[in-house]
Amino acid sequence: MKPIGMGSVVLFLSVLVLAACTPKAELTLQDAWARPGLKSGNSAIYFEVQNPLDEEDLLLKADCPAAVSTELHMSMMDASGNMMMQPQENVPIPAQSQVSFKPGGLHVMLIGLTQDLNVGDTLALTLTFQNAGTLQLEVPVKTP
Repeated sequence: MKPIGMGSVVLFLSVLVLAACTPKAELTLQDAWARPGLKSGNSAIYFEVQNPLDEEDLLLKADCPAAVSTELHMSMMDASGNMMMQPQENVPIPAQSQVSFKPGGLHVMLIGLTQDLNVGDTLALTLTFQNAGTLQLEVPVKTP
């Protein structure tokens, strides 16, 4: 067998260091905010999900301790032109795309608030994805 040269060892170690330093692409959440609300009432949380990955992910559920129940919802017009909300079992997050949770569309519904939500407050939100796992964020309460 031939001995390994010092140049080969340096090249191998350089590749390992570069691989360790390369940022891993992952789902990101941004521009999160929640509507103000009164204790025992309802509110909603909005945000953007960025998926730079080559595979789709699926938002499976949301959890917020400031509400008795936390659900994924879609606002839409019914046949009569009335706005209605429909619970979503999950929300697909397409590969190399973004999904907006915004007023009049997808949102996280907070049902039965356990406290008043005042402008300036911050809520904890946990989102569970099929592939990315659990992501947590702090959500500021703002006026729409």
